[in-house]
Amino acid sequence: RCFPHVTNISTKTCLKHLTKLPSDDAEVALEGNVVAAVRKLVNACRASGQRRKLLEEIIKEGNVNDTFDLRIVTLLRDIDTRWLSTFLMIDRLLEMYPLDIDQAVKLLLERPELGDITDLNDAQLEVLKDICMFLNVFHTAQQIVSAEQTPTLSIVIPVYKQLIGILEDLKQHLPNISHVIKASIAKLEEYLGKSRSNKVYVLAMCTYSILCLHSNIHS
Repeated sequence: RCFPHVTNISTKTCLKHLTKLPSDDAEVALEGNVVAAVRKLVNACRASGQRRKLLEEIIKEGNVNDTFDLRIVTLLRDIDTRWLSTFLMIDRLLEMYPLDIDQAVKLLLERPELGDITDLNDAQLEVLKDICMFLNVFHTAQQIVSAEQTPTLSIVIPVYKQLIGILEDLKQHLPNISHVIKASIAKLEEYLGKSRSNKVYVLAMCTYSILCLHSNIHS
């Protein structure tokens, strides 16, 4: 499997563990699955062109009044066939919840015509920040390996190892989702073992090293 596909499988595997948290506060925050709560909120806010337009107007008005300073963007849905789209959905939603000031989404949900939508509570938002930080590691790694103008097959195994190392460190900083990170590490180690046994990866690494050495000698 290609690296982006593997990272997508790894994130999907770990997200299934989100409802089993060791911390009482986090357990309450994830009751019923916080990612599912985000998906429900985003879908409701995007349910019609009128609602999307209303959010845009709230952002513009808030920017003019210095209530907040937000980009004029819409919320994003996650799509099962789009790799790491869950990260993009959560990241965009958190952008609409800046710290210590009125929030664009909250102001949107205060409108009477949107009384059917349930807002996220503070505990859920805190857990979402942890999840977003965790998923951003995969997003960054995927962007590096998916570069279009450089040979990337040769760096897949080194990136696997570096990604696992970063996740090991992150596990200490995000205790509420440490079990989720542990599950993703296990999945990555599984595919790292498969990649190491594939001669194509080994050949690519050797060839790339030789090309770099040749380039340095003649530069």
